Amino acid sequence: MWLVAHNRYWIADRLAQRGLPHPEHCLLCDHEEENIQHLFIGCVFARQFWYDILHSIGLAALAPQPNVSSFDDWWDKVVLTVSDDARKGPNSLIILGAWTIWKHQNDCVFNGCVPRLSTALNLAQEKALLWSLAGAKGLSPAHRS
Repeated sequence: MWLVAHNRYWIADRLAQRGLPHPEHCLLCDHEEENIQHLFIGCVFARQFWYDILHSIGLAALAPQPNVSSFDDWWDKVVLTVSDDARKGPNSLIILGAWTIWKHQNDCVFNGCVPRLSTALNLAQEKALLWSLAGAKGLSPAHRS
């Protein structure tokens, strides 16, 4: 998440700045030039992913909307919207969700996978279960505060 917060993710916009090969458009939606903000909140794929994953814990209304332009600002808003004792769940879910989007995007770039929302959601669900078993709270409806 430090890489995201400091715009140090090696995705198309950074690769282009260095003259390295990169996709012309986001591989998840094929509409926009890929950058951090687009990948995590601007992409239609990402917005649907966030809606579905937040819906799983009853917070679908907090999914990023098309007018949101900053991943960090959106994350802050989500965290500040829930009560103090329930913040660990959404925080963990956003970290897990961002990792899932990044992993799925990398699978498309480097392994030729086809972008599929169901694949990303299944990966997030599997990891959320493992995180819950390891002690993370608030990652499933049964664990919500």
